Amino acid sequence: MRLPSVSLAFALGLLTHLPPGTPEAGAAPDAPARAVGCVERAGASAPEAAPPPAARPAPVPTPLDARGLAVERSYAAVFRILSEENRCSRFFGGPAKATEAFNQFARRLNARPLRDRLVAIRMSGAYAYYQSNSSGAFYRLFEEATLNLDGPLGPDSARPASARMMVGSFPAHTAQGRALILLHELGHLVQGPDGDWLLPNDGSDYALSARNSKEVEAHCVEQLRAVPD
Repeated sequence: MRLPSVSLAFALGLLTHLPPGTPEAGAAPDAPARAVGCVERAGASAPEAAPPPAARPAPVPTPLDARGLAVERSYAAVFRILSEENRCSRFFGGPAKATEAFNQFARRLNARPLRDRLVAIRMSGAYAYYQSNSSGAFYRLFEEATLNLDGPLGPDSARPASARMMVGSFPAHTAQGRALILLHELGHLVQGPDGDWLLPNDGSDYALSARNSKEVEAHCVEQLRAVPD
């Protein structure tokens, strides 16, 4: 995700999606989702179907211990939005699916400086499909997911130059803007009911990135406005 600085109206941008490579070895031992393959070519094996909803108890969204997470400052706000029944969580598949995908993304995200203040989060490398047997969530995770410490989610995000950056209708350094950044990224990982990802890859296409941010904001604006500063 890259933020252009030439215009206050431009929304978050770059999500680096490289062609998928070899599959991951699998999810972490405490991860509820299970790796089932990485798409390398047409005809790659599909994940096993989860049991029908009636055959399993309804999953309850469970927050992570945010200490040590790269998104510690914003994790609780986004988890709260997704864990409640509202228009935003329904856009991401409902509380159980949305929170599971978000938790697994939050576990994967690491923080380091990328020497580019316009980049918020960069995801790249091979990706694997995951499907949860408990919630039915279907999502992908990239081999590399980096929160840029030099960018709008970093510790110096309130400095004057960064304060001009926008994501949707929110300044990127605010609590609302940071939450929208994370929800935007989640939209690239979660599969929609039509089988496509909720948000198309936007690469360096700033116009498409702006539309993607606006799409998420349209579904989540009420919840975003309620995020405390």
